[in-house]
This record gives sequence, structure tokens and C-alpha cells, in this order.
Amino acid sequence: MTVIHAFTIRYSTLVRRITTEILLTVGFDPQQPPADPPAEYRTSALWDTGATQSVITKATANALQLVPVGQTTVNHAGGCSQANTYVVNIILPNKVGFVGVLVSECPDVAGNFGAIVGMDIISQADLSITNAGGQTWMSFRTPSIQPIDYVIEANRLKFAGAKRNAPCPCGKLGSDGKPVKYKACHGKTIH
Repeated sequence: MTVIHAFTIRYSTLVRRITTEILLTVGFDPQQPPADPPAEYRTSALWDTGATQSVITKATANALQLVPVGQTTVNHAGGCSQANTYVVNIILPNKVGFVGVLVSECPDVAGNFGAIVGMDIISQADLSITNAGGQTWMSFRTPSIQPIDYVIEANRLKFAGAKRNAPCPCGKLGSDGKPVKYKACHGKTIH
């Protein structure tokens, strides 16, 4: 049986950027934890689908007293530069954890966050952002267990009550000129 880890963050207003609290430690195997528990650092993280790799600020690296494991070339809005890399464990809300994440360092930035959650984390899961009723909700689950398709959901609402073998209410005709059944048109499901 697949174990699913998830969390949802609800903002009381519409937000222009998604941030969550995270916990960082030096990278270690949770199955064989060190004798002395590693230092933990709690900070705010910006979620960025434009970042291919997760990032920590210089202040975060200093707070954890991290030792670089290497360097990498980082492309950013100002061009490209060399940056230290570190291996960390990232614990998201509701104890959703990622072990042994290779992160790069960025300069301290305005905006009150000490890390950026990039696509190296996001692509291992399902991420959904909704903005209903004047509130932003962000939901995250790992591992990904099924596609999220808002078109199928909208069609289910639009065609609620349609019988699977009845002609589709949209009126589509097949190549033979006969009505297409709902199940073969807007009643399709993802498998």
C-alpha cells in the first residue's frame, strides 16, 4: 500500500506568492539518524515553479553551519553565477519530508524567506492552487497518485445527471452521423 503524505495551506485572502514554513536540517538518513540530533532551522520558503532546483539563502546555510559539498552554475534573473551546494533534509508542513536534497545557495533576499522550494521537490508530487471565495488554497501530496484534470471536473458538473450510454448533452455526432454516447465524449475518465 502506498503511503501518501499531504498538506493544505489556506490563506485568508488572495495571495500573489505562495510561501510556507519549512524545517531544514543537514542531510542524513532518517533510517540511521546520527547519535546527536542535527541542528534544525525553521524558515519561510517561497514556492517557485520557475526554479529547477531548491535553494537556500546564505543566512540559512550559516544558521545551520552547513559545509559545502560542491559548487554549481546558477542561472537567475541577473545572469549566471557560481554558488555553493549543500545536502539538506527538507520537512514541509504536516511532516512531509524530502531527504538528501541537493540545494544551491543564493544571496540573502528581501521578502522574509530563507529558502525556495523548486521543481526538484514539486515534480515529485501533486501541487494544486485554487482561489475560490476570495481565498487562496495550496494543496500538496506525495507521491503523485493520479492526474488532476479540471476540465473533466468541469464537464462532470456541467453534465451532471447525464446517463453514460445516453447521447452526450453537448450534441456531438460521430463519423456515422449518430450522436456520440456521453461515456465516449464528456464522460471519459482518466485511468
